[in-house]
Order: sequence, then structure tokens, then C-alpha cells
Amino acid sequence: MSLLGQLNPQQREAVEHGDGPLLVVAGAGSGKTRVITYRIASLISRGIDPGSILGVTFTNKAADEMRERVERMLSGLGLGPAGPARGRGPLLCTFHSFCARLLRRESGRIGFPNHFTIYDEADSERLIRQIVRDLGIDPKKLPPSAIKAEIEHAKTAMLEPDAYAAGRRYGFGRSVAPVYAEYQARLRRAGAMDFDDLLMQAVRVLRDHAEAHARWRSRCRYLLVDEFQDTNPPQYELVKLLAAPDGNVCAVGDPDQSIYQWRGASIRHINEFAHDFAGARLVTLEQNYRSTPTILRAANAVIAQNTMRHPKNLQSDRPEGAPVALRECLDERDEAEHVARLARELTTHGLARRELAVFYRTNAQSRVFEEVFTAERIPFIVVGTVGFYQRKEVKDVIAYLRLIVNPADVVALERIINVPPRGIGQTTLARLRAHAAKHVVMPHEALVEPDEIDGLAPAARKRLTAFHELLERLRAHAEEHGPAELARLVLDETGYIEMLEKGRDEAGPDRIENVEELLSAIETYEESDDAPTLRDFLERVSLLSDIDDWEAERDRVNLMTAHNSKGLEFAVVFVTGLEEGLFPHANSLDTRDGTEEERRLFYVALTRAKDRVYLSSADTRMRFGQVTQQERSRFIDDLPEDELDLGHTMAPAKHGASTGRDRSVVEETAEYAPGDRVVHPTFGGGEVLDVADTSIGQSCTILFDNEAEPRTVVARFARMTKANQRV
Repeated sequence: MSLLGQLNPQQREAVEHGDGPLLVVAGAGSGKTRVITYRIASLISRGIDPGSILGVTFTNKAADEMRERVERMLSGLGLGPAGPARGRGPLLCTFHSFCARLLRRESGRIGFPNHFTIYDEADSERLIRQIVRDLGIDPKKLPPSAIKAEIEHAKTAMLEPDAYAAGRRYGFGRSVAPVYAEYQARLRRAGAMDFDDLLMQAVRVLRDHAEAHARWRSRCRYLLVDEFQDTNPPQYELVKLLAAPDGNVCAVGDPDQSIYQWRGASIRHINEFAHDFAGARLVTLEQNYRSTPTILRAANAVIAQNTMRHPKNLQSDRPEGAPVALRECLDERDEAEHVARLARELTTHGLARRELAVFYRTNAQSRVFEEVFTAERIPFIVVGTVGFYQRKEVKDVIAYLRLIVNPADVVALERIINVPPRGIGQTTLARLRAHAAKHVVMPHEALVEPDEIDGLAPAARKRLTAFHELLERLRAHAEEHGPAELARLVLDETGYIEMLEKGRDEAGPDRIENVEELLSAIETYEESDDAPTLRDFLERVSLLSDIDDWEAERDRVNLMTAHNSKGLEFAVVFVTGLEEGLFPHANSLDTRDGTEEERRLFYVALTRAKDRVYLSSADTRMRFGQVTQQERSRFIDDLPEDELDLGHTMAPAKHGASTGRDRSVVEETAEYAPGDRVVHPTFGGGEVLDVADTSIGQSCTILFDNEAEPRTVVARFARMTKANQRV
């Protein structure tokens, strides 16, 4: 292949590997996607049937990028649709979309219709809330969100309800067991699966049905797995079923970027690969094409503290670059203002806002950045919050479309049975549920004869009949119209847009725009697909991840959790909140595994940056309604001192010292009084207007010479001196 000249020796070794298992340990920014796409092109150029190649990854965005790169390369080699490879192409998709495709074909083997609905996270929790209500469980003692998380853990461990109950005879697990059993029963009655079911049921089909196993192994003769370190047990089981023991599987990943243990991902799968795939070849990619050598030396020093890893040392041929900047701020607002000032300065000097990213450990930390950026009129986007397809009005319209495809979808039914309002209240709905349960039918079946439902007033029966007739008309329309036209008919016949127009909600215009954007999305899908169907569109929507909603082309500063930064890159990265108990998070400090995963998360954050990294911590932070003194993160102590630009920050002290800081300032017992002149390293000179005693020491209200409004600081953390003292 002429394209092989664009690869370094290690990349080329991986791409040219022949048959048999291959493990590629690919460091951050080392071109792992390039290796996967070039390997696919290489296989096809060697005469391998493109239809026998499967590439799987974790987000639709990554799958789309992989698909586009492969198509470009094949076209350049004359192996595109018009070339020798014409016909069925390689299948490049996410794990979940692959499983959905498999199950559409094989669903009859496990007793599901092939038009089954896929429940997203919100749908699952809504169903669990219904079950908690129906079983008479106190949601305050047994929160549905906690039940949902426990069921997800059970499914990740591939435990069916009976097996789960057998091992949970006491405590929380014993309470969850009947909810889990009922949850699965209702999913099956509704013809629905959640995300975890897609994986579990696909494993079940391949394990229990030899004919299906043989068919899909043949379809996936060459398997390529991206982000292998993020696989959970069902996903790894799928890999083994499709490829083991000696199959042509290429697993590409980086144990140093394994940050999803809370989702069930296991870093140990990389270590188990050589055992499960005997004779596997190992290739390590250490040449980084993203970051400066300075950033990489800092990242290498941090991750070297971990013990559970494949040793490697990322290197770069780029110019050295600026040192990693470290700033110790007064509090979270001072930190946000510091970041905002730097962001404005960087963009003033020509850097696009979309090239800046602010990372934090928890979603709650975004609030102060949003407030400060709004006040400073700096455009921003919070990545990974409520995505487009999770907005109420969008989910309402999609619920109607889901009911058209699958009438048994009880979550969709209950969502829109009174949206727009049609006089079907909670009492009517409760009697509908009770009738369905008594006669062992689904609620949509009970709608056919509302006169049979006990306790309903004539007006309520009339409303249920009208609702049933509405759904039947919409299903009839589905036989004659494509997805986009059908969606328009749903809006017209239900009066949904009219409801938004007449409502008193100030967000009404925005909600209408969102509905219109949904119509545009359906139209775009129809134009891009050779055989568009409503079921296929709904499946694509249900499998979108948070990051798939991110729009990189819009020029706004990006605010996101460090977890959401995975797979992205930016010119400048701000890593904030580097304090013990926050980053690393307190929930992860009880075990070595937890601490090492937090360090890997910090490593991921550092290696998203191409040119500059700014780190910051706060001396005090408002947490759980109280101002608390914060201790600097141990990860700062892992950084090589000669790679840091300390600015006004003290030099790193090893974690575990008495305070974590060696201040060359006034003693912490220094007292201030109104009228004192002070000098602050950030705000300059100022005059103390007022003082007060607090639980964490003396606070001072100071009017700094260059500011219009007074600022209150805690004296012991402020790093300031009286004007007649020397630092």
C-alpha cells in the first residue's frame, strides 16, 4: 500500500500484521484510529472480503470518524464502491449498535419481536419508578436511581434476576432483587431492552445458539476493537465469542486511559488478552502526535506512579512548548475568574474559543464557571449536560413515534397519554394500569375496550377511546409516509406545536425550535440513508451518547468533566479543582484501584492538550453549603518541578506534609484591622474595610486599588501581606 509510507515503524507493524490475534497498546495521541483504519484498508487491499470485517468502538462520533477515514482511503486506492471491493462494506459501529443489529436478526430465538424498543437511561429510570410505586416501596428509603445503578451493576456482571437474588439475601441487594425481577418482566412485556440488555442478550444468543454463533463469526472474520481498555465483561465476552481462541482480532487500547471502572470497564482485560488469545502479538505505540514534549514529560511522570500498567514512555517531535502552569487560587470564584481572564487573553491573541477546554471532576463544579463566563460575556458550552435528544419536547415527540413502531411500549404510552393535555389524569391512568394487570394484558390492549375498565366515568372512557383512535390513525399514516412526514403528522394531529404556542412557558419558543430541529434531524437521516425507516432512526437516537451531541465547529469555550474529555483534543486545556477529595475524588480514595483510576483520569486530562496546560486549585471551596479548607491534590506533587510555571503559587510540597503548602508569607496568626494597607499577589494593593471572625479564621473585606467593588478573602489563605512587610 502506498499509504504505508505515512506510518511510523510501530504503526506499520500493527497495520501489516497478518492473521491471528494482535494487541496494540496505543498511548494517548499515538494514532490508534489511524492504525485501525489503515489496517482495515490493508486487509481489503490484500483481498479480504470487506463484508467480513467488523470494527467496534464506544461512541457514534468515533464510529463515524472511523467510517469516513476508511471510505477516503479505499477511494484513494481504487477500492471504493466502484472498485474491486464494491458490494457489502466493512461494518464499523458501536458495541451497542452491533448488538442491536444482531438482535434484530436473532430476536425470535430469545422471545423478543424484531421491532423491540431500546430504552435509554431516562426511560429505564421511569420504568423503575413505576415499579417502585406499584410495589408500595418508599422511594426515599429505596431511591429509584440507586436501584437502577444496582441493576446496571448486576447486568454488567451478567447476573440474571434469579442469579442476582440467590446471591443477595440481605440488605440493599435483597430489596433490589424483586424490583430487578419485575423490571425485566415488564421490559419483556413491553418488547423493550435497555442498554445493558443489548449486550447481555447478544451474548446469550451467541452462547446458546450454535447456528447464530457460526453465522456471526463468519460475518466477523476480522474483528477490530477500539478503546479496548473500556470494555466491560459482556463486551469482552462478545469479543471472545466472535473471535476466540485464535481468531483474527485486533484490540487497540491504552490501560493508562482506563477511566470507566464505575461503568464496569476492567483494565484487566488487556492483561487477560494474551491468556485468552494464545500467541497474541504485542505492539506498543509511544510516538505522540498531539502534545508538546513538555506536556508529555508531565503526563509520563504522573502516570508512572501507577502500578497497574504496561510501561511506556510517550515521546513527541514537536517543539518543547511552554511549561505547565500551576495556579493556587483563593476559592472557586477566584479560580473561575482566573480561567476567564486567561481565556479572554488567549482568544484576544487569535486562538479560537473552541480550542479552549475547561475540565473539572464533577458536574456541580460547572456552576461557578457558567456564572463567571456569562458575566464576562465569554461564549461557552457545557458538554455532556442534558443532550438534545433528552430535552422534554424532543422526548415527547419521539415517544409518539416509538408507540407507532411498538404499541406495547408502556413507558412511551404513559409519557404522552396526557400530552398535550386531554383530560386523562392520574386516577384514570391508575385504573387503566389496574385493569391491565388484573387481566394480564398490556395497557395499550386495555385501551381497545375502555368500557370494560372498572370505575371509569363515561367522560374518561370517551377520552381513552379518542386517544386510542389517535394512535391508530398515526399507525395507519406510518404505512404511507416516511419518517419525516410522519413526524409532521404527529405534530399536527396531536396539537403538540399548538400546545407550545399557547403555553405560558417562557421557554416555549426554544421548545418549538427544538421540535423543528428534530424534524430537520429526521430529514437529514432520510437523505443520507438508502432505505430509511422510522425504526432505524429511533434506534440511532436511542444509542447516542453524551459526547455525540457535542458540536466542535461552534466557536465557544468548552466546559466539561474530565471523563467527557476522553477522545477529544484542544490547543489549551485548563484542569481545575485539583484538591484532595475532589480530584482525586473522595469516593475513590479507599482502594489502590480507585486512586490509580483517578490518576489515569488526570493523565487523560493532561494529554488532551496540544500546546498549553493550566492547572489550578482553590484554598477554600464551598462544598455542601459550607466553606471548607482544601488540601492541594497529590497529583500536583507527582509533576516534575522543572516542568512547572509556578507563577504566584508556592513550589510543590510532597503530599502528606503538615499543610501541603510552604507559604513564604505572613504567619497565619497575623491580625488585620480596618484601615490596614495590604498587598495581594493577584489583586495588588488595597485597603481593609472590615474584618470578621469565622470558623476558618479572620475574613477581610478589602477594596483593592484596581477594582470597583470590595472583595472578601480569608486572611490565612490569601497569601497577602501588610504594606509595610516584606514577602
